[in-house]
Amino acid sequence: MESSLISNMFVRFFSIILTSGACFLTTFHVNGQQHIHLAGTMPTVDLGVSLGEGWYLENYSFACILPFEQSRPSFSQVQTMQYYGPGAERGEFRSVRALVFAYTEFDLTRTLSETWSVTGSYTHEWVPMTNALVWEPRRYTRDEHRVWLQAKWMHQEERLLWWSRTRWDQRLIENDPFHWDQDAWSWRPRVRQQFGASWPLGTAFLTASAEVFIEAWDGADVTQGADRFRESWVSLQLSREFNDGVKWEVGPLLVSWKQLNANGSMGWAHFWYLQTTAFINLSRS
Repeated sequence: MESSLISNMFVRFFSIILTSGACFLTTFHVNGQQHIHLAGTMPTVDLGVSLGEGWYLENYSFACILPFEQSRPSFSQVQTMQYYGPGAERGEFRSVRALVFAYTEFDLTRTLSETWSVTGSYTHEWVPMTNALVWEPRRYTRDEHRVWLQAKWMHQEERLLWWSRTRWDQRLIENDPFHWDQDAWSWRPRVRQQFGASWPLGTAFLTASAEVFIEAWDGADVTQGADRFRESWVSLQLSREFNDGVKWEVGPLLVSWKQLNANGSMGWAHFWYLQTTAFINLSRS
């Protein structure tokens, strides 16, 4: 009975998310806001090793790659879209490089029970950028350091696995590698909330997840509270285990960033990736 109630709760929750999302996107277009759509690939590797009962050490790395560089104003109908890509701030005019960004994290997970686990991590992100606010455009790679803590809840049914993941993300972002700004670095904390589910399909599994990113630093609400919602990830992956230590996963991943100016939201930049992931448990392979 309890299992059925939990299932119904999550079904209703996902229905609300999908309905709200459809209304949200419709509102964007009604208000004349613009959308950028780009496509690329996202090769990913997850290496892990067990450290005794209940402990797991992991390295998760990926690169987001476009087939070629996208320079303003090559985007269709984006004359006013002056800020796009990961981490772009107001006044930062730039192209989107072929390597959108690269990412690696080192995680330590403690399993507390069949349903709960906690994870701590150090993460580093590299974002190749082009700054055109100077007399001559200069290219550089922006660094970002993160320390985050996460709590994850899972519920296993007969043919369905649900989970909810909440993460507090403390980010140290490089603002000005040329040292023209007194504040070369800034702290940008945020909250990430993910919901997901996995279904068996013969010898494979189909996994769906959706995650929202809410900025928690002072000033993130440029014109209204909704400005704090700046990023989302939606994924649908098909996975298969080849042995106890190796699993492959492939499927579409949509990464969206809200674009802001002094008046608030101008629209979204949507990056459509084909993600392929190799999960390798070194303790079993």
